[in-house]
Amino acid sequence: MPVKKKVATAKNDEKEDLTTSPVMAAETTPTASSPTMQHLDTPQGTTSASELYAVLQAAVAEDPAKVNDFAEEIAQTFVEAEKAETPLLLRVRMLEFFAKYGQHMRDGNALKKVVTSLVKILSGPDNTQQLLVAAVQGIAALGPVSMLDKKWEYLSREGADVLMQVMIDENGFAEPVRSAASKALDTLVSTAFRPVVTKLLHWLSDDREAEEEDQLQKERRTAMARLRKVAQTASFRPQWTEEIQEHVLALIIRVLSAVTITEFAQLARIAASLPSVEEKKGLPLLTAFLASTKLNTDRALESLSLVAQHVGAVAYDLTPMLDEAGLLSAPVDGTTVRGMWHAKLLLLAARSATPENTDTLYKTLLEHVMNLIGDGNTLPEYLTTLEALLLALTSVGQKKPLDFVKQLKDKQFTAKCRNMLAAVEKVEPLLIYAVKRLVQKSSAGAKEAEMLGSCHNLRIILSSFSSSHIPMGAITESWAHKHKLPVLRQGREGLLPSAKGGRSGYDAQLPAVNKRPRTESNYRPQSNRGSSRDLQGRSRGWKY
Repeated sequence: MPVKKKVATAKNDEKEDLTTSPVMAAETTPTASSPTMQHLDTPQGTTSASELYAVLQAAVAEDPAKVNDFAEEIAQTFVEAEKAETPLLLRVRMLEFFAKYGQHMRDGNALKKVVTSLVKILSGPDNTQQLLVAAVQGIAALGPVSMLDKKWEYLSREGADVLMQVMIDENGFAEPVRSAASKALDTLVSTAFRPVVTKLLHWLSDDREAEEEDQLQKERRTAMARLRKVAQTASFRPQWTEEIQEHVLALIIRVLSAVTITEFAQLARIAASLPSVEEKKGLPLLTAFLASTKLNTDRALESLSLVAQHVGAVAYDLTPMLDEAGLLSAPVDGTTVRGMWHAKLLLLAARSATPENTDTLYKTLLEHVMNLIGDGNTLPEYLTTLEALLLALTSVGQKKPLDFVKQLKDKQFTAKCRNMLAAVEKVEPLLIYAVKRLVQKSSAGAKEAEMLGSCHNLRIILSSFSSSHIPMGAITESWAHKHKLPVLRQGREGLLPSAKGGRSGYDAQLPAVNKRPRTESNYRPQSNRGSSRDLQGRSRGWKY
């Protein structure tokens, strides 16, 4: 096995390392002298490793809490466990002893020495799997101890850091060891929930010591995967107390500016899944984000549009922030992605409109829609932008039905809507054709499916506007859920006509079929048609 990478247990960014523990000597539980060791004929310094282990086993046989009477002896056993000349079986047994009884220890200095020894074993040259597995199991025992005192939480935080480094180091550790580290991290999460979740979020931030880019990406992916697991696993639900939810939400908001937009979307989804956020339909996430972010950059607009996907039917006045950023008065650009984010924020404002700002939003949105559709003969480059504005106008118009119906009766407005509807109906078959060609090449994805969903929504809304009535029922945004791609069906006819008007590439490979008039010699009863034998002679082209 290649030489393992050094497992770092101290991070400058947290300003807590194992050599400078926050647990001061004055706060450490005094260690009683070992009554059993006093009866040994040999001095403690010359006591063999096997004798030390035997003494500890005898001490905890009746009461595991008596392990605190042997804090110095436990530290000595780990010194012996680090030595290569100590028998391997004894080294493993010593580590397993701590994995079983370490949760009962209350001596901060001894715990610090134990953790230091565990890290030395994991980062040392010995690659024996049994020894390394026992070491990661020993780290998992730190969870219950770290929760006894806030000053001891560093034990589980740094323990989680070590375990995650073992998990991602494929060159340094064998699969059984990395699997054991993964299970140990699950145990650590269960017993020290808050410190470990804090550490996971810390791994996602950029406020850390510089490392190799590849290593950094592995760490971030591992941390994100663990956060999703913690947020979605039912067994962890009892751990999400109201206090911890507030703590985690504050940490998520703090690191949002330091992550990529993909990680932002994942973190927003995790934050939205918190029970306290779900109960209030995403409002705590929205207010926390707006309290720490100004809408003066493209990144801020895109981020808020992602947060908006997790906000339900709530009443919240967004107009002051939009007005401050100039998003109410500035025209919506249908040719840029910024214009799409702009339209999505206006949709969020419309759906969360309060009675006090409904009039302002209605006039603003109507003006934006009229500017974007123009004479109705040209579709904007970003169909989603038009979709978001029409959905926003519909949402706020339903809160002002008299004014909205009056607008829908305007002949000039309905004429533009009819022209726009005709343009959508003209482009939709071409879009379906293009998407199916991509499906044929296995290169179609969520974006192509979303475009089809956007066309569908535009057709529904514009059809209603053209008929001078308000769209009825709920219309879900095309970007709010996954759409299915068109299915290519197998049939008699070819996939598509070629560019020269000939047969498709599939049918061109098949010989021509000579049709014969039906006679008694070649006639088959109707009941036999469609059998497996009859299907063998059919063309195997694709049909749209």
